[in-house]
Amino acid sequence: MADRNEDAPTVSTDAGIRTGWRFSPQVIVFGLTFVAIFYAAKPAVIAFVHAWWSSSFRQVEFVMDEWRPNDGHPYITGQVTGWSEPPPFHLGGAELGGRRTVEGVPALAYEKGVRVPVWWSDRAPLFSYDGARTNANPVAAMPTLPGWGQVLAYALLTLVTAAVGFALTLWVAARFARGGGTLPMRRFNRP
Repeated sequence: MADRNEDAPTVSTDAGIRTGWRFSPQVIVFGLTFVAIFYAAKPAVIAFVHAWWSSSFRQVEFVMDEWRPNDGHPYITGQVTGWSEPPPFHLGGAELGGRRTVEGVPALAYEKGVRVPVWWSDRAPLFSYDGARTNANPVAAMPTLPGWGQVLAYALLTLVTAAVGFALTLWVAARFARGGGTLPMRRFNRP
């Protein structure tokens, strides 16, 4: 007679349907953490560009030429005093109460031929982060350029935002995640 192993698992040939469900609210918190990081990092990125290329920024005079509505995202074309080539940038425009103004400077109305002092660097990158420009900013909107102190402060704010968001994600997962059914699912170890 063959020895029978009492500890051997029982194999079932039952072809029943197994189900399972899981409620994972931490996924929502995780996604919202990245949204918060995006907005917290914005001033850090802008300040970094200005601090890193600070020696190359100078004030130039942009002479407003033409207002372009651009399907709800207006901008102002023009020339830079002393340049023979057209500038590689336009000033952002805004319509406030029916008035056409320079974006970020509501007191400065668009008028052809008006000179606007602008921060410009030939070496710094020209891009925008959620509408905030890294280059070609009107001096009236940014009287002084950000320095390394602002970069550090905003970078720390971004790190704190990330740490709090990820800690909150873990707390929500441990406290509110639920599951059930006949399918085996991994669970968080709860104290």
